[in-house]
Amino acid sequence: MRVSFAVAYYFVPSCPAESWVAGQEGGTPEMVEGSIAPDNVNKHEHCGESAQEMSIADAIQHFEQEYMGRSSRYIRVYLVKDIAVVRARGMLSPAERQLASTHEGRVLIKQLWVKEMEGLKSVLRYRLECLIGMPLSGLTLDIDPREDEWIAVIRLRPESSWG
Repeated sequence: MRVSFAVAYYFVPSCPAESWVAGQEGGTPEMVEGSIAPDNVNKHEHCGESAQEMSIADAIQHFEQEYMGRSSRYIRVYLVKDIAVVRARGMLSPAERQLASTHEGRVLIKQLWVKEMEGLKSVLRYRLECLIGMPLSGLTLDIDPREDEWIAVIRLRPESSWG
């Protein structure tokens, strides 16, 4: 079962500078090759990632920490023309990973995550718009509990690009 979300279009005329503090209780999440260390966002030497990719990954990590109470161990951002794909892995707790071993458990995890994100999607969208400095054309989110992974597809307006 694939769940997609309706996208609301709106314009944020000006965004105040946001500062996100990741009060990390467990220290820095475990890092996997190809990911960035959240504390090193302003260091541009990580895996050839651009400053924009690292900034988006950092914003996602801080959003997860602040609103979900935990963050993914691996966050990777891919920029292609007017689209960014965010791949975040390793966000389930050990109990949730155990629950995800059955079909019914995966359905429950997905239903809960979808319900949580329905309320938080506008917050994530606002933060991303502030970060990139322009309104988004769309934001689509999905989770795969079996793979312990969630995906975000960030779409800019058609005439825009990541520069």
